Order: sequence, then structure tokens, then C-alpha cells
Amino acid sequence: MFGRASRITFAPVAMCRLREAKRKQMLKYIIRRLYLTFPVIVAVIFLVFTMGFYAAGDPIEIRYGEAISRADPEVVAAIRRNYGLDRPFLIQFADYLLQLGQGDFGRSLVTRKPVIESIGATLPVTMQLSIWAFVLMTALGVPLGILAALNANTRLDHLIVGSALMLRATPHFVIAPILLILLVIILKLIPPPFGWNGMFHFNAFLPSLLLGTWPLAIVVRQTRAGVLEVLTSDFVRTARAKGLPVEIVVTRHILRNAMLPVVTQLGLLLNGLIVGSVFIERLFALPGFGELIVVSVNRRDYPLIVGTTIIATMFVVGSNLVVDLIYPILDPRVRLD
Repeated sequence: MFGRASRITFAPVAMCRLREAKRKQMLKYIIRRLYLTFPVIVAVIFLVFTMGFYAAGDPIEIRYGEAISRADPEVVAAIRRNYGLDRPFLIQFADYLLQLGQGDFGRSLVTRKPVIESIGATLPVTMQLSIWAFVLMTALGVPLGILAALNANTRLDHLIVGSALMLRATPHFVIAPILLILLVIILKLIPPPFGWNGMFHFNAFLPSLLLGTWPLAIVVRQTRAGVLEVLTSDFVRTARAKGLPVEIVVTRHILRNAMLPVVTQLGLLLNGLIVGSVFIERLFALPGFGELIVVSVNRRDYPLIVGTTIIATMFVVGSNLVVDLIYPILDPRVRLD
């Protein structure tokens, strides 16, 4: 009796210790991953800074145009000293790293505005647009992939996969004008969706729809392949033999095991939505992050190019970290090694 009471008393203590150990393991894993991503970010900064330093074109000429060619050489040299461009490459790179450590991304060569201000004004637009596109892509892609897998090699399966592939194969510059002509001019269902008034304004609907349907085929096919692989497992056959409803079998037994590759793909697609929304933003006159990247490259605005590249790299690293942390939740067999 005493031994049984002791086991009952100490069971909650053991569970608390187990949860505490798992939390410490997760914290160590996050710190280790962040530590390992730091050299990646520094390497990207170094490569982009090097390409900007040795690329064709003088930043001073880009800033002042043809007027600098008629200026006195001493004035030009003074301007270069003022911008810090007369120093060796490694010194400039070290100074830039010190500025980044203080949260300073430098100033644009063209507008002379701080780079962080330009990024802060445009990045929220693209993030809000990408959130709607990601929700649409996930809410449509995962159920359609499951439906196609449960009806594999039927007309419904071919219709779902074929339609998704057609959307994938058709460029944005073809679908967007067709939708604009159909919805705005012919049917007159919506006003011209140009400009940005927030993610909850109707103007965000059509850009989000176009941005989210293009990678839809990847989610559908990845989900379909994962579900088909799990359908042949013994535990699924056992669940079906017990007479469980299809909804229970799909939600409790199939999805949890089939979603690992899908989650990986969704993390990669989210990066593509944030960085790859250039055409959508330009088509609908949206002041987003993708448009800022294009403008910085066209103007050869090197501080702005480096700043946008750093932010894009941090998104890639952050999304990969989130995906790795979701793995143990979906599949307890995955260990945080």
C-alpha cells in the first residue's frame, strides 16, 4: 500500500521533471540553431557587399549623375571621403558590420534616407499580402491534396491536379489582365484594385489571390504524395478495419504523419511569397518590399541592396527554424539532436 501511494505521489513530480527537461532541450536547440545561422548571415552580407563594391558603376556617379564628371577632382575626392568610399574594402566591410550591430543599415545613395526606414515602410505591405496568400494557399492546397489522394487516379484527382498545374504553368502577367478584364470591366464586380489600403481592404483580395494560387500546385502535389504514402501503412489499414469514419482516419492517423514534407514545403513557399511578389506589386501599384528590391537594383543603390538582402536572408533562416521546431510536434519520433 505504501509503495503504491509513493508511486502515485511521485508520478506528477516525474512528469514535471520530464516537461522541464523537454523545455531545456528545446531552448538549447533554438540557441544552437541561432548560433549556427549567424555565420550564414555574415557570409551572405559579405558576398552581397563584395559584389556591390566591385560591381560596375561608381556610387558617387549614381548619386550625383553627370554633374560629378564636370566637378573639380578635389571636390569629388572630398565627397568620396564624406561617404567613406576612399577606404580599403575590408575596412568598409568592418565598419558596415559595426553599423549593423547597432541596428544601422546605412543610408540610401539616391534618396539619402536611412535604409531601415525604406524597409520599414515597404515590408509590412508585402508581409500582409503574403499572409493572405499563405492562408489561401494552405486552406485550398492541403484539402485539395487530401481529396485528390483519397480519390487517386479518378476523374476528380485528375481535375484537381490538372487545374493546379494549369495555374502553376500560367504566368501572372497572363492571368492578372484576364481577371481584371473579367471582374472589373465585363462583370463589374469589383472596382479597379490599385493602391494599398491595408490587408482588410478589398484591394488586397485580387493580388493575394494571384500570389497564393501560383504555388498552389506544389502544395496540392506534396500533400497528395504524402497522404498516398501514409494510406498504405499498417496503422491506417487497422483503423479502417475497425470501422472508424473516414474523417477520424484522415485527421487522427493520416494528416499527422503526412504533413511533415508539406510543412517543409510551406516554409519554403512562404519565403518565395515575401521575396517573389515583385510582379504582383508592380502590376497593382503596391509599395511593397519586392518593388523596393527592384528599385534598389535598377538604381544600383548598394546600401539598399545589401539591406534588403539581409532582411530576405533572415526570413529564410527564420522560416527554416520554425519548420524545424514544428517537426517534433507533428511527429514525436523526431528528436532535437
